[in-house]
Amino acid sequence: MKFLKTDPLPVLNVRVNGGKEVTFFIDTGGSEVTLDTDFAKELGAPQFAAVQGTFSGGQHTEVHLGRIESLTIGDWTVKNVPTAMLPLRQLSEGFGVKQIDGIIGTTLFYHFLATMDYPRGELVLRRKDAKNLEEFKKSPGKRVAVPIWMASDHFMVGWGRVETLPPTLLFVDSGLMGAGVKLAESVIKEAGIKLEEDKAEEGAGGGGKLKIVPYTVHHLSFGEIKEENVPGLYDGPFPWENMFGFHLSGMIGHDFLKPYAVTFDFQNMQIFLQ
Repeated sequence: MKFLKTDPLPVLNVRVNGGKEVTFFIDTGGSEVTLDTDFAKELGAPQFAAVQGTFSGGQHTEVHLGRIESLTIGDWTVKNVPTAMLPLRQLSEGFGVKQIDGIIGTTLFYHFLATMDYPRGELVLRRKDAKNLEEFKKSPGKRVAVPIWMASDHFMVGWGRVETLPPTLLFVDSGLMGAGVKLAESVIKEAGIKLEEDKAEEGAGGGGKLKIVPYTVHHLSFGEIKEENVPGLYDGPFPWENMFGFHLSGMIGHDFLKPYAVTFDFQNMQIFLQ
């Protein structure tokens, strides 16, 4: 499936409950498929409960939970899909599209061997089996495999390095837009990274408005992939730093992943960057 656009995040058309095409963006920092609150009402999607969601800068907002009959992406139709619901249409202008109606998160990718191919501008979903994995590995191009672990329901975590600090765990959040990395404040201090307060601006997170301060990480690696002068952003507390019983230093985001075709192999718990 071709992306309608790759920046600020990959956007594509899907169908919900067999209806007309609607526009979703992809965000591995999200878990379930998420519907815009008004869109969910228009669909008459049942609601079962609400939970408190944690978003950028440590902000919280209520997330409603429900389900849809089906989600059609390209040639695939996935049935009986659990969903979250959040106000998303307010983000449409920032994406430069007429209307954002939803998000595809990590949980849907579990069911496939999924590739977000940034250079070619497409999402490839293959059936999750050994034959497809073998065929994928035979495809031309240099690939780096990074082992991952899952924390909670969607935090894909792997070893990386920030500047000259010892190896540390980083979360793969393709939905971090406008930057390649976001680090916990303690890591920013420890690495001696300078926040560029004079370039601070206001931004929007899932929980509301945020002050966003840029910085640069001169050396950042994830697995064997090494990048230099990676743009970072600081937007307040990093709520996941100690949430899972191990230290999470931060997340790698859109700008870090963009040069690669990124494939998620949940059978063998690895991410391929090609």
